[in-house]
Amino acid sequence: MRNPPTSPSTSPSTSPSTSRLSLSNPAGRLPKGLSSTIVAVKSASERGRAELIRDVVDAYRRLYGSVQRFVLMFRDDQLNFASVGTSGSHSLNQLLSILAEQAKAAAFVRLRDLKAAIEEARSAEQLRDAIFSDAFSNDLAALRKVVVELERLDTAFIGLCVGHVLDRHCRL
Repeated sequence: MRNPPTSPSTSPSTSPSTSRLSLSNPAGRLPKGLSSTIVAVKSASERGRAELIRDVVDAYRRLYGSVQRFVLMFRDDQLNFASVGTSGSHSLNQLLSILAEQAKAAAFVRLRDLKAAIEEARSAEQLRDAIFSDAFSNDLAALRKVVVELERLDTAFIGLCVGHVLDRHCRL
């Protein structure tokens, strides 16, 4: 009759603690005072860099949303997103072109200011994409400048849009 096979943990020659020791440390020695937990170490500057990259992405997303809402404001059917697109279906530059066309067709009062803002905003995608550049994304001061510039552009579009809405309501 054959004896059933024994597993390493139940083998009479090897105890469970010895088998774990031999698997994790083939030499059979335990390092003294070392933890078996791996912890990712990030310096304060790495955390700051990650936060700034997040801020760039968030500022760009807010700018995109503001331009998209501005485009929708000129539409008669503001609930129909299909022709303008849902979030992200058009590039920012495409939305800016749509905005310029619609503002001109609607005889937007501050068209000159809007066109200037549109021209400035054409570089926003390049600003956002700078986070993928090794040299640029490691320059915290440059990332802060990108955030400030994207927020400034967003504020310009919000101001023009709100001003237009207020002017329209005053006329009614």
